[in-house]
Amino acid sequence: MLEVEIGCGNGHFLAEYAARHPDTACLGVELKMKRCLKATLKLERLGLPRAWILRATGEQVLGQLPDGAVTRYHLYFPDPWPKGRHRRRRFLRWPNLEQLARTLAPGGELQFATDFFDYYLQGKLLCLLHPALELASAYPSGDIFRSVYGSFFAGKGRRVFSFIAHRK
Repeated sequence: MLEVEIGCGNGHFLAEYAARHPDTACLGVELKMKRCLKATLKLERLGLPRAWILRATGEQVLGQLPDGAVTRYHLYFPDPWPKGRHRRRRFLRWPNLEQLARTLAPGGELQFATDFFDYYLQGKLLCLLHPALELASAYPSGDIFRSVYGSFFAGKGRRVFSFIAHRK
């Protein structure tokens, strides 16, 4: 079983999640070197041998993963690129969704959370349109609130929008 968090930041969520799921292989993907180092130190301090950090873009990692290799993707609070002219930079767009679906195992899931309603609608619509994915009636567990942004938004009383999409 491999679970991937795209945009793991300083590794707060990944370290806690990997500690609670010791039999699961967890990969955190992050582009910024300082964040990768902080995340790696957290994993080492907790002695988590089945959790790793990879410095790369999400697109680079998706392109290298074999079909059906991932049981769950965690995509929590990615950069929303709120300006209309910047939306093409969002991670959750059709080419990446194609790769996410390809690399998900049958029954695998994509868990997504954001505080931007527009991004939530975009992601949900893309999943509805993708022939290999179906939206679940359930929502991601309270795990999303263990992320740095999830905790921050919950503390501020801000609304978080989330969904799960399963691979058919």
